[in-house]
Amino acid sequence: MEWDVFSKHNKKVLKYKNVSIQPIDNEKFIKSMAQSAGVLCGAGFETPAEALFMKKKLLVIPMKSQYEQQLNAAALKSMGVPVIKSLKPKHEEIIQSWIDNGKVVDVDYPDNTKEILQHILERHSQPAFSLMNA
Repeated sequence: MEWDVFSKHNKKVLKYKNVSIQPIDNEKFIKSMAQSAGVLCGAGFETPAEALFMKKKLLVIPMKSQYEQQLNAAALKSMGVPVIKSLKPKHEEIIQSWIDNGKVVDVDYPDNTKEILQHILERHSQPAFSLMNA
């Protein structure tokens, strides 16, 4: 199994056995994610949301002392996404199980953007002032 790791701490590509550590590059990141069987990442918003949208199995590790990530991890866990606290050896069994048997969490949210915008506009917009009525 090959691993692509994208890190803001790297200025050049490093390769060790089956792990490639690369600087942040959006094009390469998108291509890697699109071709991947799964995504192991932090519990921020964007990458987990993209992985779920792309129907990739997902495993998250929330950043310590990041309240938003803890909340996101709790929400993802309630959806069936595995969550671990670190990449320490004590989590190796969970990671291996995810690699071997991890399932895609199916998310199918309706696109009700029009209805939401209409509701907001109806509740919060002021009637337009018209000079013709003055």
